[in-house]
Amino acid sequence: MAPVLDTARTIASNARLSLRQAKKSIHYGLQMDLRTAFRFEIEAYNRLVPTEDRLEGVRAFNKKRKPVFKGR
Repeated sequence: MAPVLDTARTIASNARLSLRQAKKSIHYGLQMDLRTAFRFEIEAYNRLVPTEDRLEGVRAFNKKRKPVFKGR
């Protein structure tokens, strides 16, 4: 059970906007053919590109620090 909880904590520490989009992509993607699911995933990613949280994630990665996501 400990590895499962560790994985859950790791997932939960990510930006909520990206988690929401990932869940939508998985949920709806399983109901589509592969080509349509890939397009859906690309659109989901493109919605996240202009967000402050994505920029914060990139900055934090480059500075080797933990990101502080704000849901924007």
